[in-house]
Amino acid sequence: MSLLDRRLILVLGKGGVGRSTVAAAIASACARRGRKTLLYQANATDRHGAYFGKAALGPALAELGPNLWGVNTTPAEALHEYGLMILKFEKVYQMVFENRITKAFLRAIPGLDDYAILGKAWFHTTEEKRGKPIWDTVVFDMPASGHSMSMLRIPWVILETVPDGPLTRDARTVQTLLRDPARTAAVLVTLAEEMPVMEASELAAKISALGVQPARVIVNQVAPDHFPAGSPAAKVADALASTPPRAAALAAMTGHATLARGRRALCERYLAEVAALIPAPARQLPFLPRTALGPADIAALASQVEAALTTA
Repeated sequence: MSLLDRRLILVLGKGGVGRSTVAAAIASACARRGRKTLLYQANATDRHGAYFGKAALGPALAELGPNLWGVNTTPAEALHEYGLMILKFEKVYQMVFENRITKAFLRAIPGLDDYAILGKAWFHTTEEKRGKPIWDTVVFDMPASGHSMSMLRIPWVILETVPDGPLTRDARTVQTLLRDPARTAAVLVTLAEEMPVMEASELAAKISALGVQPARVIVNQVAPDHFPAGSPAAKVADALASTPPRAAALAAMTGHATLARGRRALCERYLAEVAALIPAPARQLPFLPRTALGPADIAALASQVEAALTTA
């Protein structure tokens, strides 16, 4: 069974590793399989809209393509939706959540904003219309590593500290969803570089301690291997490097080849570290030499992501 068939896909990673790009590619791959997919993020500087040739996403659902919608929610919007889910009616919500005393109390609860955002993601996995799920898959482009861990821990904190009631009931349900590998897949995104690999390793250990097992590691922006060992290109590069060329243009080309081979060697070193440090299958996505990614790039990456999340 492909990971793309999960109800909830968590996309986690350090800031700057291309987490949102991978999340968009995963969501696109799900939608292409005929699954009605929600690409979900919160309080983010939106990139998803541009990836699909659309305007920047906000709190309202926006259609990004066939079978694919996106949303960029806020804590206030998420809390509103969670409150309505519990209280059922807008007027009751206004009386309970919008009065001055309650609002002051809510502002004093640590982690409430994050819990509302996580709870909204869970709510979308349960949303139904006429007895059928509205969404087949929710792809959650989570915040950067430290923030995402704080968010994921909240159901555990609630169960340890809050008396039994509606809040603990929902926290237990969220906890069960996160721990269920048949419904939830955690995908870690990293680069083949020292700091991102170490942070991905630490993140894998932390979510595993919660019972959320990493399903895949996506090593993003991997430098291509233009000079495979023993290939004609490698032999020419070796010959040029050992005999400095006289022509300036040829010298520049030799320097570029040396730089490309060094970058690839560095990638291979950290790919080996990913395999050694993180107990989940690792897959690679290529470096795309673009100043900005667009719909064609996301479509191309979606094909590779589909293979990466389907093959064992």
